[in-house]
Amino acid sequence: MTTQRRTRSWRTRAWMGGLVAATVAGMSACTPGTGGSSSGGGDASAAKPKQLHMLYATAEANSAAVQALVPTFKKATGIDLKMDTQPYDALQQKVFSEFASSSPYYDIVIVDTPWAPALVGKLQPLSSYMKNPKLNDLADPQVSDFIPKVFYDTAVYDKKDPVKQFPDRTASPDVNAITSKGFDVYGLPLQANALVMGYRKDMFNDPSQKAAYQKKYGKPLTVPKTLDDYKQVAQFFTHPAQKQYGTTVMAGVGDWATDDFKSLLAAYGGNGHLVGDNLSMDFDSPAGVKALTYYRSLVQAGVVPPGSTSASWDETASSFDSGLTAMTENYHALALDKKVKGHIGYAPVPAGTAQGPHFGTWMLSVNPNSTNKAWAYRAITWLTAAQQQLAMTKNQLHPSRTSVYDKVSNQTKDPAEAEFYTVLGKSLAVGEGRPRLTDYTEVSHEIAVAVNEAASGRKQPKQALDDAATGVRRLLSEAGYKVPSS
Repeated sequence: MTTQRRTRSWRTRAWMGGLVAATVAGMSACTPGTGGSSSGGGDASAAKPKQLHMLYATAEANSAAVQALVPTFKKATGIDLKMDTQPYDALQQKVFSEFASSSPYYDIVIVDTPWAPALVGKLQPLSSYMKNPKLNDLADPQVSDFIPKVFYDTAVYDKKDPVKQFPDRTASPDVNAITSKGFDVYGLPLQANALVMGYRKDMFNDPSQKAAYQKKYGKPLTVPKTLDDYKQVAQFFTHPAQKQYGTTVMAGVGDWATDDFKSLLAAYGGNGHLVGDNLSMDFDSPAGVKALTYYRSLVQAGVVPPGSTSASWDETASSFDSGLTAMTENYHALALDKKVKGHIGYAPVPAGTAQGPHFGTWMLSVNPNSTNKAWAYRAITWLTAAQQQLAMTKNQLHPSRTSVYDKVSNQTKDPAEAEFYTVLGKSLAVGEGRPRLTDYTEVSHEIAVAVNEAASGRKQPKQALDDAATGVRRLLSEAGYKVPSS
C-alpha cells in the first residue's frame, strides 16, 4: 500500500491568516468578472472548449489520483484537462490572488474547507446547474450519494451568513431542500480526510500479550473503543526501557493539536466545531476541560514517546511506522518500516459519551469568471462521480461518496487497505468539521497553543482554555465579527 506522507506545510501557518485577511479585503473591493456568481445555470449549449484549466493541490489532495484519469476524461469528452498543481501554502496564496483579481484563467479551482468561508462569495453557486438536465449529460451529480456530513460541511453555505452550518447535516443531501433554507452548493467534495486509529494488529493478537493483559486487568485485550480503555491499553503496551510506548499525541503547536483536541471535545459531548454558529466559545466548556485533561493525562502517564509535546502528524506517523508505538491516530494509511515485522489494523478513534473525529475535505469549485462554466461544471461532476472516485482509490484517493466506500473494500486485495477504507468511511459519517471562520488559521493556532500549554504542564487545562477563549474573541473581533460577551 502506498502511504501518502504529509509535510508540515500541509496546513496553513498562523502567518497565512494575515495574508488571507488582506486578500479577502482586496477581494471585497474587486468587481466580479463577466459571468459572475449571479449568472444562473450557465449555457448548456455553450461550445465545447479544447482545454479546461484546473488549479489543484499536490500530494495534499492526491493529485496523482486525479492526474491518472485525465486521459480518460479526454477520451470521454475530447477536452484536455490541464492541471496546475501547487503545494499547500503556495496553492492557498494562488487561489486567493486569482479570485481577488477576478481572473478567468482557471475554470476549476480546488478549495480546502478552512478557506471556503472567505471564498464562498467568489465561487459559482451550483444549484441551478444541478437542476438543469442538459448540464448533467456527462455525469449525474447524484448529491444524495455523498456522505451527508461531508457534503454539508464542505460544499453547502449561506453566502449571506457563511458562519452558519446547514441545520440538518445528517439528512440525505437534496438540492431543493438546501436552497429552500437559503443555502446553496459551492463545489463537489473529492478528497475527504478524517482522524482514524491505527494499531499493531500483531501485538494485539499475540497470545502472550493477551494472557498478560487478562492477568493484569481481568478482561480480554481488545482494540479499545472507549477513551478509558484506550488509555489502559496504552499503559499496558508502554515499556520505556524497551523503547516501546502505547500511543501518540500531536501536541506540538499547529493545526494537528487543534484536531486532536476537537476530536476529544466531541467525544466528551462538546461541540466539535469548537466555535458555535453564534460565535460562542464552545471549546472553553466543561466538555473542553475534560477533553484537555484527558489529553494531558496521556502525556503525564508517559504512554507517548518523549518529545510528543512538539510532535505533528509527521512525527506521530514516523513513531508508529518505526515500531515505537502500539497505536496512533492520523489521517492517512500507515506503513511499517521494512525492519519492523508486524501488521497494521485500523479502527475508529475511541469514543466517550459521543463521537466526532475531526475531518476536512477538499472540493472542486467552478470559477464564476471562467468563460467555460458549463463545461467546468460538467468536468467536476465527472471527476467526483462514483465511478471515477472508485478508480482513483487505486491511487489511495479518500472518497466522499457512500457508494464508493461500499465497493472499495471489495476492490482491494490488501486487507489493511480494505480495513482503512472501511474505517475512514465510518469516521467521515460521524465526524465533525471546523468552524466557518475567515480567520480560522489564527483561531486554530490560538487553541493549539492552549493544547500545547496544558499538555506540557505549563498551564492547567481550564486556565489554558480560558486564555485561548480571550484570544479567540480578540481575533474574531479584529476580523470584523460581532462576538458575544463572555
